[in-house]
Amino acid sequence: MVEWMDLFATYEVARVRHDEVVRGTLSPGLNTHSPAVRALLRQWPGTHFTQAGPGGTELTLIRRLVPEARERWWVHLLLFVLAGVTTTLAGAHFLGRDALEYAPGPWGLELPVRVLPAEFALGLYFSVPLLLILLGHELGHYLVARRHRMDVSPPYFAPAPHMLSVIGTLGAFIRLRSALINRAMLLDVGAAGPLASFALSVPLLVLGLSWSRPLALAAPSEGPFPASRLMVLFDGQPIWLGDSLLIHGLAKLVAAPAPTLWLHPLALAAWLGLFVTTLNLLPFSQLDGGHVLYALLGHGQRVVGIVGLGVLLVMGKGSWGGWWGWWLGGGVALLLGRGRVAHPPVLDPDFRLNPARRAVGWACVVILVLTFVPVPIRL
Repeated sequence: MVEWMDLFATYEVARVRHDEVVRGTLSPGLNTHSPAVRALLRQWPGTHFTQAGPGGTELTLIRRLVPEARERWWVHLLLFVLAGVTTTLAGAHFLGRDALEYAPGPWGLELPVRVLPAEFALGLYFSVPLLLILLGHELGHYLVARRHRMDVSPPYFAPAPHMLSVIGTLGAFIRLRSALINRAMLLDVGAAGPLASFALSVPLLVLGLSWSRPLALAAPSEGPFPASRLMVLFDGQPIWLGDSLLIHGLAKLVAAPAPTLWLHPLALAAWLGLFVTTLNLLPFSQLDGGHVLYALLGHGQRVVGIVGLGVLLVMGKGSWGGWWGWWLGGGVALLLGRGRVAHPPVLDPDFRLNPARRAVGWACVVILVLTFVPVPIRL
């Protein structure tokens, strides 16, 4: 058996959470094509990274020291099913239908007593694509983390009745129990989710826009931003949805020309998928965008994050036509980052990104620009 310490000219060993990390420079004459090194990498029970350094080939070895947590798959499945029910009920509401039959209950409350199958089935136009996009986003993170041999939970879904969330869910998330050791891991895991949700949302949006209904109704316009022509109804209440550069361009190409488009539930699900992608790509601390920018710019991410927070503060000013929700979004981002805009450092911040990874990172920046909606919602 090849012993890793025999292959290094110099090395250091660190423990980060439950992982052991070995970083060093291989002995002169050794590289990743050397038989001894290849044998080591085949038997290594974790992941590894290599790059050319001034003293030779630099190798990082990462392995877990404790067993991975045992997953309670029934919890994830139950939450997914419940989210399917609540989002389907919400989808029926967007079509002006109620998929539940109610009867008087105690204390004067109306309680659901029966599901109406035909109305419930209509809500699937909304729930199936929305859950597909959310699942794709979280599976993007999950599968790439597993590829790096990281300990990560399957997706948790957060179902919600429409009294709490008009779309029937508060989203989904995963728990990453392993540390992100270098900028390559950070970018791979951080970018995978937004790229997956973007790739799923765009074709669904094109199809949904082509199914949307044109109306001769003018949208309200406030502030410096042009009025959007995208509208949905929820319990008879019109909700106007904002345009991004991407959505505006696709609507011009595939939707019927009209002052207003009453969005098909499929288009609404795709719009939400792109909006979730936007929120995740904001350049703050523990958001996907913070991971990506830190991987690309290092400590420059802090400057971009401060500027981004200032932009959200301005965009949330309702007196000039902004959307107050940006203040809430900025507050949640700060809460997730424990009050910090700057991304916390990784163990090996000097690991360089190869051209392919840098291209992926900048693609995420382009996606943020294309999908950002200045005023997402007007009532």
